[in-house]
Amino acid sequence: MTAGRISAVTPDATAGKANYGMRILCKLKAVTCDVWILLLLIAVFNLHLLGVPVKSIQVFYPSAVAAGEWWRLVTHPFVHVSWYHLMLDAGAFFLLYAGLRESRIYQRLLALVPCAGLSLLAAVCFVKDIDSVGLCGLSGTAHGLMALTGLEMMQMKKSHLVPGILSFLAVTLKSIVEFIDGQVLFDFMHMGQCGTPLAACHLGGVVGGICAFILLNLNPGADRSEPGDSIPGQVHPRVP
Repeated sequence: MTAGRISAVTPDATAGKANYGMRILCKLKAVTCDVWILLLLIAVFNLHLLGVPVKSIQVFYPSAVAAGEWWRLVTHPFVHVSWYHLMLDAGAFFLLYAGLRESRIYQRLLALVPCAGLSLLAAVCFVKDIDSVGLCGLSGTAHGLMALTGLEMMQMKKSHLVPGILSFLAVTLKSIVEFIDGQVLFDFMHMGQCGTPLAACHLGGVVGGICAFILLNLNPGADRSEPGDSIPGQVHPRVP
């Protein structure tokens, strides 16, 4: 090797790499525990996508729950049938979850209960072959979070009123059309990578998002930050 090809590592380059590593570490530390919990649940219940042998994939089946496997009521939203399904659902879910105005962790998690619960209830009530196709995925919950986000935007500054109305109307009308038609919009684009999409779940999730909005507003003293006051999903130190 010639001397001309030897490149020295300068102090500035070393410091730059160290600063980059510290920035990544700080961002990871800033992620709140509820996000870590949700990520962990998704990781645990999708091991089958990695080829890891699992005793049973925790999809919701009414017959399985009736037989005593009640935990499927909780586990099914985190299960996905393919990597495409997982990326599509989880991407929309975390984007909307991070944008919630509520800063208290237990309240943010509480908002997920009606979204996921009414999505499940809609499937049980309106999907005749639910026991054969099963139910899994976060799409119903994500529809609920989008409805909740639209309603929250209407409470913010006037500049957010129109986008909030449009967002809420878009997800609501889309879900109603899907429910009436019995088929998810653009289902053909998924090429079977999302299993059998259940249109009723989306409308159930929207109703759940409306219920979550009502629940979060029952406490008039709640900390509902405006956009720009804080970064969603991050913890900020108190200023003495």
